[in-house]
Amino acid sequence: MTGESACAREFTALRGRRVESWVGVEWALRADVPGSGPQFHDPEVPCLQLWGLQAVLGDGLFSICTFDEEAVSGLWRNRHEEFEAKLQDSVLWDEPGDCTRWRALSELPVGPIDEVTVYGDEGVVAEVLLVIGGRPLLLIAGELYETWTDDLEFHRLDESVLAFTDLAAADRVAWSTPRQDLRVL
Repeated sequence: MTGESACAREFTALRGRRVESWVGVEWALRADVPGSGPQFHDPEVPCLQLWGLQAVLGDGLFSICTFDEEAVSGLWRNRHEEFEAKLQDSVLWDEPGDCTRWRALSELPVGPIDEVTVYGDEGVVAEVLLVIGGRPLLLIAGELYETWTDDLEFHRLDESVLAFTDLAAADRVAWSTPRQDLRVL
């Protein structure tokens, strides 16, 4: 399925369904912290950085990742069986020293999907806001870049899925490009 409007319909069709749990493949925030290897958590980072994630629904699975469209990346629903299998197989991801890890994402909300709002930017689905059991989950196509000073820069429309459960935190982040051009799809 291509095109931002078709992709937006896939996400909006989630309204009324029920999320039982989440699994995903998490990217390290920093590749090599001296003495400890990859760093997956930083109290200053208000989101998860994911290769992809999967909602286990009461009636099936819904896999989310990014795709490249010219110079930007956007969110999309992945229906490929190989991708679905990879997201369910922790053995593929947990190599010692690896910058990815598979895990259950228990910090993400579960319950009925009450609301879905899809936002576009530069011809792709840039963000999806889900309200699940009254709690927000904002998914943003983006990525954290580690700088030479070990700081992290937040980039939009990039190759990972950033998952925020605090909407105000997503607004406070210093993004590489502003989120002001978002439009509801």
